[in-house]
Amino acid sequence: MAAVGAMAGSATLPVLPRRTVNQGSTQCCVSCALGAAMEALHGDWDALSPMFHYHVTRFVRGRGDAQGHLSFEDGFETLTTHGICREADHASVFDDRGIAARPSSAAFADAASRVVGLNGLFFPVEEIASTSRAADIRTHIRSGHPVVILFNLPMGYPKTFPTASDDWIDPGTPPASGSSHCVLIVGFNDLRGGGSVRGAVQVFDSQGTNAFDKGLWWMGYRVLDSSVVLRAYALI
Repeated sequence: MAAVGAMAGSATLPVLPRRTVNQGSTQCCVSCALGAAMEALHGDWDALSPMFHYHVTRFVRGRGDAQGHLSFEDGFETLTTHGICREADHASVFDDRGIAARPSSAAFADAASRVVGLNGLFFPVEEIASTSRAADIRTHIRSGHPVVILFNLPMGYPKTFPTASDDWIDPGTPPASGSSHCVLIVGFNDLRGGGSVRGAVQVFDSQGTNAFDKGLWWMGYRVLDSSVVLRAYALI
């Protein structure tokens, strides 16, 4: 934490996602995180449809495992092949029926106008694999770059941990039963009120506004830099 103390501060992405969704038991966290990241990158866009992205990745492109989990790579590639449409063109219903619902031709047409790589919408994707993810992620957030991470879930998530007043600061917190999850990082805060060290990134989750602090929670730098976090990517 010494390096953090030398240049302590806080920052939030200049544009935040349009809304917090609740994915429920649907295995679409990659789509939710990437949709939210694209909203943060493009402040003039309407809310986007994570379920369009998820349906296209699974059923049009035939990606995902037997349980429906998507990889980062498959999620990014869908943005470059099919894009992502507005929520108004394909409502995200997070159940089996919603997953299977084929988007309309209007939804595909709108998504085609948002294909990454066309119309100046290209963005590099930079994997964050240094020994201090926290330091690199802080730099990206200061630069306005959303960051998506994949991590092993802690026990009690999301009902009892983390909470609005309880940051996840201990990487030794017992894990849940082998489950991983993808979320968007939208900010960081090095200090609490009164100058005490906080040292955490703010997570924009997809568990609805009734979870955590209206859908947001804090992950400590020690957790971020531990083996709890499996992958991290900045969208630039």
